[in-house]
Amino acid sequence: MQTTVQPLPQSVRRLDYAKYVVVPIWYYCNSKCTFCMVEKQIGTLPKVDFASFQKVVTSIVEGGQHENLILSGAEVTLFDQLENYLRFARSFGWFKRIQIQTNGRKLADPAFLSRLIDAGLDEFFISMHGTEATHDLVTEAPGGWRETMRGIENLAAHPHINLVTNTVLTKQNFANLPDLFRMLRTLPVSEMHMWNFFPMAGTDTRDLLVPMKDFYALLPEILAIVEPMDRPLVFKGFPQCLSLGAPGIFDNNFPLNLIDMSFWENFDENQFGKCAYKAECKAKTCFGLSEAYVKKHGEERDLLCPMK
Repeated sequence: MQTTVQPLPQSVRRLDYAKYVVVPIWYYCNSKCTFCMVEKQIGTLPKVDFASFQKVVTSIVEGGQHENLILSGAEVTLFDQLENYLRFARSFGWFKRIQIQTNGRKLADPAFLSRLIDAGLDEFFISMHGTEATHDLVTEAPGGWRETMRGIENLAAHPHINLVTNTVLTKQNFANLPDLFRMLRTLPVSEMHMWNFFPMAGTDTRDLLVPMKDFYALLPEILAIVEPMDRPLVFKGFPQCLSLGAPGIFDNNFPLNLIDMSFWENFDENQFGKCAYKAECKAKTCFGLSEAYVKKHGEERDLLCPMK
């Protein structure tokens, strides 16, 4: 069986990551997520000092290709110079959006949040990996869910702020996903993202990879939950042939990321692109399956199919 790539409906408006660039500036965190993609970098890479940041941002603005900026960590809200970095980036008058990727815990302090917004921050990409017990299990941060939820409540007092949530699919939160999305549909989010787990290695040593057949079986229930929101649910890192259509959008485009080269060397260990139909499939941005996945769950020949 073959499936055809369908264009997005014109009514669906969402982040265009071709217009974003990520500048990681800080490598410490107050959570310990079991799926962390920068685990090997936490505490080992130095922060990007202000002079280097000025050069990078000036180069981005002069290049004129990226109109939106993302500052990331590990957990960037722990960086005590974040406000100064935001003010410098905003001083150009160039960036339409400045976003941070965050677990949202420090946003529970409304004064801290207000300072970030005053410094020029207007978009938040906040991690939500389950309802309370599951989220705290995945992040290994007891009480973290309540801090994040207070942060989101504080964001609601700033209606011009754009809020996007992100969830990483693992065995730890799989069964909790329907409850999570029922909760998310009550929040002031413009869109929700779900990332497939990236093992960052050739084996799934922590037993976190969800079989795609289980994910595919749950997908209709998830889409039915979020459909009344009239907001997209964006899937990242999944085989695109599993898409069931809006409101679920399978999109493997990511923003330009200026992270240290050691991250990409580690990322290459995933060995994505494993697919029995790769030679005949026309979905050129599809991640396929990782080496760790194939070793554990096989090639999924009966589930995947080429796209034309």
